[in-house]
Amino acid sequence: MITKNRIENYVFDDQTHKALFKLSSNKIFDSIDFPIASGKEAITFYGHLQDTPLVAKIYKMETSNFKNLGQYIDGDYRFKNASKEKRDLFLVWANKEFKNLTLALKNGVSCPIVIGKEKNIIIMSFIGEGEKAYPKLNEVDFDLDVVYPQIIDNYARLLYGAKLVHADFSAFNILINPNDQKITIIDMGQAVVWSHPKAKEFLKRDIINIVNFLKKKFKKLEITNDFFLEDLKKKKEEIYGRDNKS
Repeated sequence: MITKNRIENYVFDDQTHKALFKLSSNKIFDSIDFPIASGKEAITFYGHLQDTPLVAKIYKMETSNFKNLGQYIDGDYRFKNASKEKRDLFLVWANKEFKNLTLALKNGVSCPIVIGKEKNIIIMSFIGEGEKAYPKLNEVDFDLDVVYPQIIDNYARLLYGAKLVHADFSAFNILINPNDQKITIIDMGQAVVWSHPKAKEFLKRDIINIVNFLKKKFKKLEITNDFFLEDLKKKKEEIYGRDNKS
């Protein structure tokens, strides 16, 4: 059952409460325990299905303000008939993240496992230890020789396998297990298909963001945007061969 006193301070409309009840009734989760992250668009809660920890990401339909949301939806063939009404856009956005995560998982990207979705709510696996989520990449020190190959491998699988561009790729959207330094890519709502008219622009921005972070983190690191892109292409050939056309 939903632990009501844990969420009563958050403003959710009747539709969200009905969606939570439906997910609970369908045994997608047993409890929502406490919030672990809160942003302008969504609140992420820690919860359980029996003894298994999970996450409920709830998009705030009434209080959110996605000024630039349309640029990530317009041009995506999967949502060409989607409503442009504000309330409906949040439902589209949740559906978009669910689809993107599902596609990324199928192509071997290290990201949260999607468990269920209803309206503006996504239930997914918890990435952490105990009741604490793993830190973001910008919050800890790490071994570049261990992490960099993972960054290249995961983005190559996302780009050339799933045919998606993350469109908000940065150290803030990469979690790292401090024990073995395994990374997990998160926040896929804005990710766009490769055929999207702004896909190349978003890819360039993703590369600039992660390269700038690495150069700032490791002062003596000699890396450029072109170098990073070449590493992606090399990984593409290693995984998919020369026939992949992306």
